[in-house]
Amino acid sequence: MIIHFSILAVILIMSLFYERVIRYNNLHSIRCFGERKYKSPLLPWLFVFGYITFLAGMRSGMNDTSVYINSFEKTTGTWGEILNIIVSEGKDKGFSVVSNLFKMFISTDFHMWFLFLASIESIFFIYILRREAVSFSEACFFFFCSTLYYNYFSMTRQWFAVVVLFVGGKFIKENRTISYILLCIFAAQFHSSAYLFIPIYFCVRGQAWNRKQNILIGLFSIGIIFLEPILSSMENTLGGTTYDYVIATMATNSGASGIRILIACVPIIIAFYYRKDIKDKMINICVNMSVLNFLLNVLAVFTSGLYVVRLATYTNVFNIILYPYLLNVSIKGRNRTIIKCGFYIFYFLFFIYQMNHQESWGYKSDVLGTFSY
Repeated sequence: MIIHFSILAVILIMSLFYERVIRYNNLHSIRCFGERKYKSPLLPWLFVFGYITFLAGMRSGMNDTSVYINSFEKTTGTWGEILNIIVSEGKDKGFSVVSNLFKMFISTDFHMWFLFLASIESIFFIYILRREAVSFSEACFFFFCSTLYYNYFSMTRQWFAVVVLFVGGKFIKENRTISYILLCIFAAQFHSSAYLFIPIYFCVRGQAWNRKQNILIGLFSIGIIFLEPILSSMENTLGGTTYDYVIATMATNSGASGIRILIACVPIIIAFYYRKDIKDKMINICVNMSVLNFLLNVLAVFTSGLYVVRLATYTNVFNIILYPYLLNVSIKGRNRTIIKCGFYIFYFLFFIYQMNHQESWGYKSDVLGTFSY
């Protein structure tokens, strides 16, 4: 518990020194140019994501960490093994190849391996958020209280793919179709679920709440009615991937908690109410991603919560950009203060609930010691 709240403490301390200047300059840029042309200071982002990176690197037993430790320690780190991986029919070859190269040329210590992956992820986050997040405080607070940060300590391969495709939002914004597809293919070498997000490019471009989005919602609603055929098709498509173990339990899984639907609908309700004030291209992409996030969470309640909620992580990360914009640009006057207060209270309560529900408070490190209840 101490470790987790220490991350929040770092966020609050950095917000105390940097939030006002970052928010002021971003809002000034939007008023003058109609878009964000201000790049916020590196230091506060570096402190927050640097600290999370350090903790991720020093862990030795948390969630599925032991699986990745065993996998890395069994890696021989030879050209022969790399060749076998390339010619094999296995999935997620990129992750295995990079782990072998890392062990050959950098370090055989799994802490350094975790630190390496987390560092790349943090660099990607900092690169995008410095340019796109209107508010440092609210972006980091959502990242923490939505428990997205926890993925630094869990689902290592997929989280790497998620962060790579988060950077892909820049390609969507710039209409770089080929670059985005190539990025998805690259990310899929670390986790094959990234292939499913190639068509997302065509779903999230353009103005939010347009006809395309309404058709998407309609198709999804029809999909819920005919849920069983969709799951059968999904099983055939994803058979042999890293999701095999989840698909095998879909028939008996009771699905994700309904509270996820409530959480996921909040930003899209705000975005819909203030839709006439949203003209920023990146924010429209984020709104469309948030709608898809809501739909995936609805689906998660009716199917395997683990399977679909993990897919929803790809879309949920875009709320890190969306929330600060809605709270500081779209919402005006007295409503802003009220909704901001609700945002902080609502998500902090969700954080407490989620961490207790998942029993995720513990943190184990053979370097730092064990922190738990």
